[in-house]
Amino acid sequence: MRRTSSLVLALLTTVVTLVAGPGTAAHAAPAAVKMTFNAAPEPVAKGATVTLTGRVWIGATGNRSRVDFYFRKTGTAPYTYKGFTTSTDAGAFTRRFTAETTGTWKAVFAGTKTRKNAARLDAVQVIQRRSKEIARWTDDSTAWTSPTLKVPTVDFKAIVSWSCAEPDFSFLYLTWEGKTSGYEYVGADKQSGSLTLNGHEGGRLGFFTVSTASNCSWTLRVFSGITTVQV
Repeated sequence: MRRTSSLVLALLTTVVTLVAGPGTAAHAAPAAVKMTFNAAPEPVAKGATVTLTGRVWIGATGNRSRVDFYFRKTGTAPYTYKGFTTSTDAGAFTRRFTAETTGTWKAVFAGTKTRKNAARLDAVQVIQRRSKEIARWTDDSTAWTSPTLKVPTVDFKAIVSWSCAEPDFSFLYLTWEGKTSGYEYVGADKQSGSLTLNGHEGGRLGFFTVSTASNCSWTLRVFSGITTVQV
């Protein structure tokens, strides 16, 4: 009876050893995924929509997963989290954002127990149309005349800002005098401020004059036409 019990115990020990093995079984390593990413259009106008698209997948199906998006403004170090989306069963993903400034978008798949993480980058230039500055002067003269200026377009915009030391007797007048015809002006009686002269009647060739009280400093900027700049 004792011999039979020993034989049974030996057989059970052998079975357990065969099933469990000499150590703990290792888990399979996470599989590498494929990932694509694109941010478009490029360049894109400030305030317009930038569309982020791509795909993260292993096989034809079974790829539904979360994709996170980050953005880094050009010239800065850290990325800022912007949001996420969930990919389709085929792995395709799309998310739209408002374009604010030039920088780099990053799409991140964080990975799972069975799939490795992945990330892709795409830079996007953001542009903006602005009035083109064609001249700028800064002075403290009480009676000043600019050099003769040819305005590239029919219309122009002249912006003058100033500050005077005397609060009781302060003023500024800005005048455009066309060489052939036309006379336009704007002015104010106050210690400091800003004025805009939108010209369109004085022709494209002429000069500006600035008249102020004493102890005043001012800056005159002239704009005409449109330019595209990166923002």
